[in-house]
Amino acid sequence: MTIRTHQLSELIKEMNKKELSSFLSRFKCSRSTDSERFLREVSVMHDKKDISRTHLIVDSEEDKILGYFTLALKCLSLNECDLSKSTVELMNLNEGVAQAYLIGQLAKADDAASGLGKRMLDEALKAFIDGKRKFGCRMVRLDCKDELIDYYVSYGFQHIRRNHEKDLNQMAIFI
Repeated sequence: MTIRTHQLSELIKEMNKKELSSFLSRFKCSRSTDSERFLREVSVMHDKKDISRTHLIVDSEEDKILGYFTLALKCLSLNECDLSKSTVELMNLNEGVAQAYLIGQLAKADDAASGLGKRMLDEALKAFIDGKRKFGCRMVRLDCKDELIDYYVSYGFQHIRRNHEKDLNQMAIFI
């Protein structure tokens, strides 16, 4: 198995629209049909509009997407949070708003090997660390469902709060 990471923007240039759509539609993630929908219906538009960048983890031998993650920038408003003073200081708040990198999507295929999620998080954080060296920003955030809190905490993220809709948890790690 040869696993490589490809930026969606590269595939957009290399494949015609039909080929790309067919390739993306083969990704199966029964744990999150929203992740399937995002990859198939939204990721290309977000990439073209410079809203986010999607990175695909591909088994090159089988021409199969094993997982993907999406990176973006998104500030975090923190007017009503019960956080430690040291955490608030790390956030560099400006009028209650913290600059942050965002892991907007992180999904692995149903048959992906164990450990792929950690590999994707490692690659995402590596990209953000490179960005930090070039233009600053130390906080990385993501939103997750309740059942994933412990997974992200074990990686080093800390729970910030529930989102405004109260359906996801906002998590952060400092790089």
